[in-house]
Amino acid sequence: MPGIVNPKGIVNPKGKGKSQPRIRPSIHKDRVNPTDFLKFDTRFSCEDCTHFASETVKCTLGYDTKHHLKATQTHQYELSGNMAFCRFIEID
Repeated sequence: MPGIVNPKGIVNPKGKGKSQPRIRPSIHKDRVNPTDFLKFDTRFSCEDCTHFASETVKCTLGYDTKHHLKATQTHQYELSGNMAFCRFIEID
């Protein structure tokens, strides 16, 4: 039995009168040990990657850089102890 379609065109697989599915963040953030963060010179940002075009502030692979820039990463770490590591980072 297919889900009910509401006026906005969103299919609710839970049926009529049920809440909409929750939207979860698509970026997975990893916990970083504070000792490791201070002790090691870890390469974690777009600015460290060979796929980063610094003159246009874009990834040459086409990925969104806003979550992986050094300033964003450092700010996120200071707030929560988590960082969004890029899975495609390449270091020269």
